[in-house]
Amino acid sequence: MKESYHLLLAIIFITSFSVRSVPAQEYPLEYPCYFVDSYDADESCWTGMDADGIYEGPVPVVPERWLVGHPLSEKSGVTLPPDHWIEVQFRGPIVDGPDDDILLIELGPVSERARIFITDGRDQEYLLGIATSGTIGSGVDPTEIGFDISDVNLPFTPRAIRIFGTDYGGGAPGFDIGSVRARICTECNNTACCPVPVDGAVRVPTDVVLSWSPGCYAEKNIVYFGGDISDVGPNAVPIEDPNLPQDSNSYEIKGLELGKTYYWRIDEINDVNTWAGDIWSFTTIDHLVVDDFEDYNYLSSSDPNCNRFGDAWKQANVTLWAEQTHGCGKKSMSFFYSYYRTSIYSEAIHAFEPAQEWKTAGVKALELFFYGDRFNDTAQMYLILNDGDSEAIILYSGDANDLKNEYWQLWRISLKDYQDLNMNNIESISIGFCSETDKPDSSGSGTVFFDDIRLYSSMCLEENRSAADFDCDCKVDYRDLEEMTYSWLDSEQKQLAVTVPNAPLAWYKFDNDEQDSAGNAHGQLNGKPTYTQGKYGQAISFENTGDFVELTNAIYLFSKITQGITIAFWQYGADSTHLTDTVCCSNYTYGQDGPVIAVNLGCWKQPGKYHWDCGSPWSFNNHLSGNHRYKAEWSGRWNHWAFTKDIATGTMQIFLNGLLYDSRTGANSPISGITSFQIGTGWYGRYDGLIDDFRIYNYALSQPEVAYIATNGTGIIVMPLVTPADLFNDNHIDFKDFAIFADSWLENALWP
Repeated sequence: MKESYHLLLAIIFITSFSVRSVPAQEYPLEYPCYFVDSYDADESCWTGMDADGIYEGPVPVVPERWLVGHPLSEKSGVTLPPDHWIEVQFRGPIVDGPDDDILLIELGPVSERARIFITDGRDQEYLLGIATSGTIGSGVDPTEIGFDISDVNLPFTPRAIRIFGTDYGGGAPGFDIGSVRARICTECNNTACCPVPVDGAVRVPTDVVLSWSPGCYAEKNIVYFGGDISDVGPNAVPIEDPNLPQDSNSYEIKGLELGKTYYWRIDEINDVNTWAGDIWSFTTIDHLVVDDFEDYNYLSSSDPNCNRFGDAWKQANVTLWAEQTHGCGKKSMSFFYSYYRTSIYSEAIHAFEPAQEWKTAGVKALELFFYGDRFNDTAQMYLILNDGDSEAIILYSGDANDLKNEYWQLWRISLKDYQDLNMNNIESISIGFCSETDKPDSSGSGTVFFDDIRLYSSMCLEENRSAADFDCDCKVDYRDLEEMTYSWLDSEQKQLAVTVPNAPLAWYKFDNDEQDSAGNAHGQLNGKPTYTQGKYGQAISFENTGDFVELTNAIYLFSKITQGITIAFWQYGADSTHLTDTVCCSNYTYGQDGPVIAVNLGCWKQPGKYHWDCGSPWSFNNHLSGNHRYKAEWSGRWNHWAFTKDIATGTMQIFLNGLLYDSRTGANSPISGITSFQIGTGWYGRYDGLIDDFRIYNYALSQPEVAYIATNGTGIIVMPLVTPADLFNDNHIDFKDFAIFADSWLENALWP
């Protein structure tokens, strides 16, 4: 039972806790325990400094390994050029204490800057301010940058820090993060808290060790664990004997499968009470690395730290190679092969000690990458798996001429056809070359590079997915049905009721100028924005750092806004480099005052976030925020947005293409103190895209009034659907689409 984690696993630990109340000033600064996410704007590879502080190369780095837990060394770091960001999470809530509560170490000071956000590790965030490194010659290296959160009032529990690079400083590669620490509270009430892995974590290793902080009155822990939420439910029955001695607040998990979600719960008991804990979950990593050739070094065999490549791969003429690598690695295997008829072949063997347990991990597929040479002779490439008693010979089924291709190619192997092999006792893997079956008398030679040999469970391959698989998980189920339901009866053309609004207070048509056609708050260009084809006539294009329009006479303009406001515009965005970018913004001072007015839209690898801030002083009560449902709401097409606030009712609303998109109440703060206003940049960073027909009204427009300006008075708006539920491709979601959807219901396209 202890080997199978499809079943319930629950362990009772009898412990002796010595728990005391820790004064706030004693809460420690800790390193992160989890890497939430990152974004590489260049779609290249992360670089930085290795454990020896070496930067030349530049040195490829893995942010998750460099920044989670204690750093590799005092010299190691990860570089964040402009528009790159990382987010790391801590095992407990970030709390206020004496002095700084968040501490960054920046290496190689050249005045680089980064925006620092405090987040809940998911969707909620707050911009703390700007971190700036020291300068050359200041004698400060590394730079210690601290943030105090004593004056920050958050509507969420802060658990994570996001660092967003903004500039190069003095021409340096970017903001170089050596480490991140935060003041963490690990005290619990009656129930256990501070789980590691953090709740909802992904990419968790299959050999994870669970840990937690105990409840304040606990004498025993009851640990429930399983691959189904019912395994940790109220009717779960615990198993009383752990299979290994354990620390009181940790448990080592064995036998986890790849790419699977697991649930766990800690109940705390003493002689009087039982306190049921929260249900936590995590999802394991989707692959195991057989060999990526990164951990080998060139130390002598007498060195105890030696990890010689030649000790791992034997027999064939193979060497470690740095000039031809796959992905972001810095090493691969160079394999020189030769063969003569059927009597001579080349084969490299990698033995495992101990033997690998692939079946327990749910391994179903193996893949590796290879890179050829145009001068190679064709040959039969093969791979061998050996379980000690038998072996499986797997021939490369592709074209033998692939060995001549000078680019990285993927060899993907399904292991389901090799059931006779004991997949829980794989003792070695071999790669080899021999004469082709139809050319037994041939001979030849060549060099092939290999990299990133990995194991997977079932994989969701794009080429196998059904069109009805809207969420791209290779299953057509209720999640996809929710998408169709959300868009039901939606169509490309809509007829909206309209009402003529009052004249705008300011109107920027951006027809080759930045003049206010409704008043005298004319714009002033900064940077090098250009004009291009817009929704109506011309539009302004913001492409570069420093591009924005500053409204002159902003004080006079916004002094006329007392009861409400509407900001409306047409927008055509490029891919945002952050979760969101600032379209327009009033004056602000980082670390002191937030903007009275700010509109933020954006996306990155997926639909990002929108924010509508309006009220003085800035507060979460005057903040309307959420996640875009579709990427096309931001990029790749024109969209009309309107942001309104009625101070008397405390109502804030957002309209997209004439229809209500989001709203909130309780936002009663006034609009005051605005002395400057910019279009194209602001609080969260610069905007990247086009803006047309930018209007400001001194009251909150109704939906029919918004529809009027969104449709140019016609009430008819034509917008291609953004939902993937239009399976019939007629720009209308109805039973024709549902019929196609139903044909794929419960279809599973996972491979193998």
